[in-house]
Amino acid sequence: MAVTSPIAFEILNNKTILHTSFNVARAFSIETGIKTQLAIAVENQTQVSGLDCEVLICNPNDPASLAAAIKASTPCDLVAIHDSQRPLTRTTQFHRAIEALIGDVDAVRPVSEFTETLKAINNDATIERTIDRTSMQRVSSPEVMRFSAIDFGGKASTWFVPLKSDAKISTVDADPESLRVNSLAEITLMESFVHWQQTVAIK
Repeated sequence: MAVTSPIAFEILNNKTILHTSFNVARAFSIETGIKTQLAIAVENQTQVSGLDCEVLICNPNDPASLAAAIKASTPCDLVAIHDSQRPLTRTTQFHRAIEALIGDVDAVRPVSEFTETLKAINNDATIERTIDRTSMQRVSSPEVMRFSAIDFGGKASTWFVPLKSDAKISTVDADPESLRVNSLAEITLMESFVHWQQTVAIK
């Protein structure tokens, strides 16, 4: 679990967003029956003192820093990194990602298509052009990769951690409700999704 913003410590449905996201990861680990080691990557350990798991002190927004923390943590064959700001992600998305890690595939992450109109804006806040939305995808989590596919000497990456140049990557469909909470204003939207999920569960 990567804590990439203080927003993760805000309250959603009587729990912090982090706790809700962490509980999803824990539920997935129970469902699989596979031996797993839950961990939270965070800059300050005191922020997660109430969670019973391994704590990786690093900068989760820095791929090289997160990779180094993973390398120094409990040994493993597979690494699944979930964004702490995606509290409504379902365990089915976790299963979908890890099940796609077959054959010679080294890394997998969920993605979805953009439905909004995308505009390119210059430094003067002037719209320059419309971007072909089919040329881009919205990335979700968890990102699942083989430990052996992580480039521990790498720096920048569009993934949570640098991947080796020859790593074979794949994608799976992301669920619509696996939204990322980026601001306090978006928590209200998430509250409505929580209510919807609970209503569906009752039916």
